[in-house]
Amino acid sequence: MKNALLLTLLAASLSACAGLTPPSTNELAQAPRIEFGQPLPAGDNYILHYPAGVPLPISTVVDGVLFEQSATSTLHVVLKHEIFVFRRHASLDGKTWQPANELIETKLELQIPQKDGSKAGLLHMTLNPKQAN
Repeated sequence: MKNALLLTLLAASLSACAGLTPPSTNELAQAPRIEFGQPLPAGDNYILHYPAGVPLPISTVVDGVLFEQSATSTLHVVLKHEIFVFRRHASLDGKTWQPANELIETKLELQIPQKDGSKAGLLHMTLNPKQAN
């Protein structure tokens, strides 16, 4: 279950509304910092830290009643830079916060079959920092 957290939390965090006010210093001071992989507290009053340089597991699952056989796989990705997430905001340094969708560009692509039809299906997730305008 915790292996699926990275994909779930990033997807939820990165779909945030752009007009939200950054968290206050007081809110952040009162929120516990949780390392990825630790149990999450109830509610949403915590800062989730995705560390850099550490393999982070992401579980992928393909299932449903249309499948004769389902499949599960765990991928391990390593971030170049740490990321902090507090509700719908993100930070690359734990100090400067902005709506996650303004900080990180997320692209999720699904092709079944791939465009040329000769290869297996593809699930491709890309995360990049957004460029300042």
